[in-house]
Amino acid sequence: MSNNILINKDFSNILCNELFSAISKGKQEKIDDLINLGVDINFRDTKGRNALFWAIYHRQINIIKKLLELGVSTKVTSSLTAINYAVYKNDVKVLKCLKNCGLDLNELDDVNSTALIYAVLYNKIKSVDYLVENNACVKHEDMLGNSALSLAYDLKIQYLIKKFESLV
Repeated sequence: MSNNILINKDFSNILCNELFSAISKGKQEKIDDLINLGVDINFRDTKGRNALFWAIYHRQINIIKKLLELGVSTKVTSSLTAINYAVYKNDVKVLKCLKNCGLDLNELDDVNSTALIYAVLYNKIKSVDYLVENNACVKHEDMLGNSALSLAYDLKIQYLIKKFESLV
C-alpha cells in the first residue's frame, strides 16, 4: 500500500471525526464546510455508527434533515435503522422528523420487525403513542411471530392491550 493511500485514508478519517464532532455540537456551518470538502457522510466510526446516528443521538433535527436530503444511509449501524434508533431513544421529535423526511414508520428490519414492535418490547410508551397515531401496523408479525398486539398480551401491558384492541 502506498504512502499516498495511507495519507488519504488518515485524512479522510480525520475529516469524518471532525464531522461527528461538529454534529454533536450542532455546528451547521462547519458541517457544510466538511461536506463541501467531500467528507463521506456514510463513513462509519470504529463501532459502525454513521453521521445520522450521531445527529439522532444529539437530537440535531436540522442536521438530521440535511443528512437525509444528502442521501445518508438510514442504517445508522449495521443492524439498526434510524427509525428503530429513535424508538430506542424514545424520541418523538426525532421520529416526527424522520417521518416528515419520508422514512416509513412501518419499515421492516432484518428480522422483519417494526418500530412499533420494538417500542412495545422495550416499553417506550411515548414512541408507541406516536407510532399508533401515525398508523403503525399493530398486527404485523416479525420472523418470530411477534406483533405489537401479541407482545402487549405477553407482557401484560393493559394500557396497550386496550389501545391496540380499539384499533383492530
